Amino acid sequence: MKKIIIDKSEDGIKFIKYLKNIFKEMPDSLIYKLIRKKYFKINGKIANTKDVLKTDDSIEVYLSEDTFNKFYNYKTKSLENSVKKNKINIDEIKKNIVYEDNNLIIFNKWQGILSQDNGSGDISLNKLLNEYLQFKNHTNIKENELNNKTKDNTESTIKNSYNFIPSVVNRLDRNTEGLIIFAKTYLFSREISKMISENRMEKYYITIVNGKVQNKTGELVNLYKKDEKNNIAIIKDIDDNVNNDFSVVKLKYKVIDNNDNFSLLDIKLITGKSHQIRAQLSYINHPIICDKKYMNKELYEKNIQTFTFKNQKLMCYSILFSNFENNDLKYLSNKKFEIYNNYRGIYDEI
Repeated sequence: MKKIIIDKSEDGIKFIKYLKNIFKEMPDSLIYKLIRKKYFKINGKIANTKDVLKTDDSIEVYLSEDTFNKFYNYKTKSLENSVKKNKINIDEIKKNIVYEDNNLIIFNKWQGILSQDNGSGDISLNKLLNEYLQFKNHTNIKENELNNKTKDNTESTIKNSYNFIPSVVNRLDRNTEGLIIFAKTYLFSREISKMISENRMEKYYITIVNGKVQNKTGELVNLYKKDEKNNIAIIKDIDDNVNNDFSVVKLKYKVIDNNDNFSLLDIKLITGKSHQIRAQLSYINHPIICDKKYMNKELYEKNIQTFTFKNQKLMCYSILFSNFENNDLKYLSNKKFEIYNNYRGIYDEI
């Protein structure tokens, strides 16, 4: 029999979701069958699919050692294998961690990597950071299991074993750089997702756009719809007569510097939609440099002759949390994260 103690970071997660997380490769039909056959207990009582787990709950798992080890903690593939396959150095992952604690990682995403898997088979930051955590914690987990085994070797207790699957919570486009939030606990994931959905987190970007932006400051308010088939954002004027598929998007900008051909902008994102900044700036005839998707072919060819890169130059450089309601996350309230960027240097070379 195995015993798993629920950590406070997993408080509130549904039992069935929890099982699917820790037995990721076990078929759902088998999980439900094992529940019906009473292979699990919570605090000594027979478990059912509707149970919700609380901090320090004890889950008793009555599976054979072989079955448990076959399905439990499936994410043990070493980080070295993954990064070697994808030609990414583990030191590069570590040096791009801007902040980390038990609840989250703030990561400086580089251009060209997906935030989350998209089915293409390309490596994602989500996958790399999960494997980084497994690599870092796997030894400790095994040591805890060994230390908690009873003398007759029939029972072990597992604590803090990363049963919640951490995930990126604010996506950035593949070729957009900068700060990305990775939730390590269910508690933080729930609270930060709520904060983002309510637009209570401040996000700042820096970019270079084509053309001289005349107004030193401004606000763009538009109607937005994502064309998923063509993977492009559609922008309309706010007073256009469109259907309910459109939603309102907003951003504010400030011109840091400009010349006759380009402008360096600081952007505060009010709402957060896929491709929003890129599409809104293109809509006012100031597309981001080298953004092939949102500019005409002739302008793109001029851009890539001027600059050494071939994709849009856009970076999320600052994130400011608002107030967290949960007491365990209060220490993160009003916390700000910023990174250095070299956009000023790029602009000076124009």
